[in-house]
Amino acid sequence: MQWQNRKGTERKRKLDNHNRAVAATRRAQLQIAAATKRAVGPTSVWQRRELLQLLAAAPLWSSLALAAPTDAPVAAAPPSENGDLTTVARLLAGLPASSNDPALMRILQSPAWHDHQRASAAGAAKLTRRLRAMNQWQALHLDRAAGGTLVYPFSGPDFVNAYALFPQRDAYIFFSLEEPGELPQLAAMNDGDVAKTLEDLRLALNDLVHLNFFITPNMKENVRESSLHGVAPVLLAMMALMNLQIDRVAALDLWPERTATIAALPANKQPELPLRALQIDFHRPEHGRRQKLIYLSLDVSDRQLRYYPEFINWLRGRAAPAVLLKSASYLLHGGGFEQVRNFVLERASVVVQDDTGLPYRMLADGRWKIDLHGRYEQPVDLFKKRYQDDLAAAFAKANGDTVPFPFGYNWRSNGNSFVIVARRERAAT
Repeated sequence: MQWQNRKGTERKRKLDNHNRAVAATRRAQLQIAAATKRAVGPTSVWQRRELLQLLAAAPLWSSLALAAPTDAPVAAAPPSENGDLTTVARLLAGLPASSNDPALMRILQSPAWHDHQRASAAGAAKLTRRLRAMNQWQALHLDRAAGGTLVYPFSGPDFVNAYALFPQRDAYIFFSLEEPGELPQLAAMNDGDVAKTLEDLRLALNDLVHLNFFITPNMKENVRESSLHGVAPVLLAMMALMNLQIDRVAALDLWPERTATIAALPANKQPELPLRALQIDFHRPEHGRRQKLIYLSLDVSDRQLRYYPEFINWLRGRAAPAVLLKSASYLLHGGGFEQVRNFVLERASVVVQDDTGLPYRMLADGRWKIDLHGRYEQPVDLFKKRYQDDLAAAFAKANGDTVPFPFGYNWRSNGNSFVIVARRERAAT
């Protein structure tokens, strides 16, 4: 009888999840129909919040989790020697783990975590298959040399794509609107709080799993206004899914004097989004070389960067970085982000992007060697005014190879992806 009751409860939970998904889909369809009539290309980070949410499908993680994954389960990692950071990351990812900490072992043995593991399995398997395709494509088309920095503007917590395309960098610099948060103190939580945190994490990862990009308004709801309180748990879960070992997680204050100066200003004189930063040190077990992710929560529009004049010079201090621009809402196509755009054009050694990054005309000026992969198509309706005739002409002359993973907005509607790889012909000075 107890088993039958549990089975009935599980069926009700799945039905409730399905009903919520259907309702969300209908709301999204109505919003898209209304917004398409008035949509124009976005010119600011804040317009991006309204427009990008209309690209989202209903949450799918819960329904997809009902299917059995095709990939074999990942073996448990040995106990961490770094304060159980890796154990926490694997626990968040729904992966087998072990620990010398009784409190963490209690969570790993709890019904809430086993539910999380089952619900995460299909999403993890889907990411694993995508990462396998990305690794094969990257080996053929991108430089695998170790060292240097990857800069990822407007990144959100998208560590998966950054590391899949550039796995050998020493440093990864992300900047986006979402707050960094901190390492979740799972060992101190009761069972109910643990279950809520794991559920919120699955929702936060939903867009990446099924669309391969994060949606800013969804991030606000699923991260900032949830029990996660920031992107740190999302980043750690993705690192665990990529079999990375976590060495250190710490808040970062790059410019303490500037922080103090801004804190002393009247509230109406402070930036809309005060800088917050997080650093995660990690390594791959097979080589042990220390790598680091620096995540900055920062509005990098020209208007807001006046509060942090050190930022662009700090970026420029990175020698010939690689730059990833993906699902970036065409923010660098217009005014308002000239400082970031000029940094990329003047300092990057290689730019990997879709059409939402730099305008093609800025790359086709003779200073870059450009390789085009996949097939360019009309942007989705909300950004249809960002169609680039010169980019379409260039793709028509390209080799027409297939990009075997989702990259950019178009993939969601018709399954096509394209990648622009621009390598600087002459070294940046």
